[in-house]
Amino acid sequence: MNGEKNIRHLDLSSGRSNLGVVDMSKSGHSELDGHSGVPMSPSSAYAQKMLVGLPHCFLNAIVFCHWDNILGPRLEHVWYIQDRPEPHLNILRFITSQVLSGEICRELNTSCVDFKFFDIPDKGIVIPSFVFSARRGTDLGLHALALVIPDSELNLFLQVSAIMQTWCSRIISKFRVLLEKRDFSEEDMQSVSDWLFTFLQMLSSLQEARLPDTIHLSYTALCPSCNLEQDFLQQAIASHLMTFGRSIVVGRVPDRVNKVVHTLALFSWEAERVCSRLVVDGKHWPYAHDLFVQGILKNKDGSYDLPLGDLLYSKYPSTIIDVQKRDVKQSSSVSDHPHFSQAAVLEELTQLYNNTGQESSFTSVFQSADIPETLVRTLLDELHKLPVQSGIREAFVTHFMHLLQRKALALIKHVEVETQRGTHSLRGGLKKLRSDLHLPLEGDLRIVMATAEKLKPGLCQLLVGERRYDTEYLPNVPDLF
Repeated sequence: MNGEKNIRHLDLSSGRSNLGVVDMSKSGHSELDGHSGVPMSPSSAYAQKMLVGLPHCFLNAIVFCHWDNILGPRLEHVWYIQDRPEPHLNILRFITSQVLSGEICRELNTSCVDFKFFDIPDKGIVIPSFVFSARRGTDLGLHALALVIPDSELNLFLQVSAIMQTWCSRIISKFRVLLEKRDFSEEDMQSVSDWLFTFLQMLSSLQEARLPDTIHLSYTALCPSCNLEQDFLQQAIASHLMTFGRSIVVGRVPDRVNKVVHTLALFSWEAERVCSRLVVDGKHWPYAHDLFVQGILKNKDGSYDLPLGDLLYSKYPSTIIDVQKRDVKQSSSVSDHPHFSQAAVLEELTQLYNNTGQESSFTSVFQSADIPETLVRTLLDELHKLPVQSGIREAFVTHFMHLLQRKALALIKHVEVETQRGTHSLRGGLKKLRSDLHLPLEGDLRIVMATAEKLKPGLCQLLVGERRYDTEYLPNVPDLF
């Protein structure tokens, strides 16, 4: 940018600079725009911030815009990412118009967040965007949050699209609460910047600590040189499969944590490995909800940060594996988790609206993962009889995963017939289902049900519903409603 008038002044945000958010403020609305040299009017002015410390981020910017009943689509706020190309002002205005076009007749009295995706080859960008209505003071208006991604990163975006939508939907839910407050201030917008930075930090960590494309036996606890106890390993793998491939591995030594992460990744689908991460020595990333397998390093005193509210916010329950203590537990049962998740969302938004920073009120939601099963135990017994060379053991694990999918497909077809595609309740309940499918133990049924849920989402809710069929393994959980 040329000329002293076009220099943007960088000021560290007070009290939050450790989160990597830097203000990029303009000295006045009348100065020339740094990109185009066109004088900016008050109606065309917009705020800017720079998100720093994200070396592996693949986004160029994040745009917040809204529909003005007089001016039409209006750009309001832009978050740039350090060391990434800054989109030209004309591109930002094009994105604003593109995202909000065709939304003038949208029903505003709804809480839905619509996801829109644009691929603009001639401009070299793809634009995932989220359109939502929000009340600002007394006015109900249309808003949008758009992500600016170069088209060269399209394949990477498609791989992590699901988790990006989950995180952005949560941010927008909290953003709407702040917008509705009549005293919406710069401090509230700074909170949004912090949430976006945490979101991008998660994406950056997935690239920095990504799992390898091919996981060799030597990386895992299944190699002969590993001294991990058989019972602990069997319980960790079985619980990982029961909780829909969601696991958190905590420990003090990075190599030991990563060995367990690699082991669980063998029992994850290829798409799930992309949304998983290892640990990096010296980096204590916070827990990220809805990742599949992630490692967390303990502090020097043996503690680690695992927010219960975020844990319950995840779509499915998680397995927590403490490598150091050889402890395996689950965050909640499949029947209780939807209730806990809804309560966690309501609690978070209520505290945000009331401006209270209280800790989560959830207690005693964890349950033991010591559930009898034969599928994984038999697999490990047979696996140790095979030679280590030539990738035979890795192929045997792959065959086991295919076997689980075939069992899951059989369960899906059986349930479709017995319930007439969900129009009737399951005759005979889960005990008859277990008998018909020759799944002798409770853990076997849970593993196959979890696999079937990933193939046909909503199946577990159909089978379990509000019934607590697993009360034998559940602790006494207080009523939260």
